[in-house]
Amino acid sequence: MLTLGEPASTNAIQILPSSARYAEQMEALMARVYNLDPQIEDNDMFTAAHFLQHMAVFPEGQFVAVDSATDTVVGITVSMRIHFDPAKPMLASWWELIGYGWLNTHMQAGEWLYGVESAVHPDYQGKGIGKQLTNARLETMRRLNLRGMVAGSAIISYHKIADIVPVDDYVADVIAGRRFDNNLTKQIKMGFKPMHIIPNYLEDTDCAGYGVEMMIENAAYVAQPILRQPVQPLVLQPVVS
Repeated sequence: MLTLGEPASTNAIQILPSSARYAEQMEALMARVYNLDPQIEDNDMFTAAHFLQHMAVFPEGQFVAVDSATDTVVGITVSMRIHFDPAKPMLASWWELIGYGWLNTHMQAGEWLYGVESAVHPDYQGKGIGKQLTNARLETMRRLNLRGMVAGSAIISYHKIADIVPVDDYVADVIAGRRFDNNLTKQIKMGFKPMHIIPNYLEDTDCAGYGVEMMIENAAYVAQPILRQPVQPLVLQPVVS
């Protein structure tokens, strides 16, 4: 695994389906990115057990970025399927929405892909790995013929001016390009459309708890016919007296 002081490779990054052999590394990566202790319960982070559950529930939606030179996991992405109405904001917190980390809210027939989590090791950030992981998700969306992908974007630069700028104005400025948010701006550039502001989305001071619901539609989506069961004719039995 990557150790402090070990140089980050700039090539040989592979995007692979998540597998059990990487579960412990995935836990360590999430702890490193968010500066969390996996031994502490209720800190809203995924452990190896969570990642194994994700692979069991929806294997098609789980990917890792691996530096093949060292067989080190340097990025992760987690997804699930949901039912989604673009006209109605998703107001649940992130942790509640994803079944408190276990993805027991995954809907096998859900028509939308929901981006649960995506993270890249600090030493590997700025190298396009996050975009590669997003592309893997979007390819999954197209392959499964889903309507699109939904994600909650934490506005992680908002804390710098949260005391003086209302969140609605901040998000409007980011959308218009007048401000740069280190997360929301990047997702907009990838083609995601901001839909609704979600209060109490995360327990995170960087975004003051706010998330922005993001959506990208699948231009290749093909509507599926609704299969209806044939109605059986009613057969009246003669009444025997």
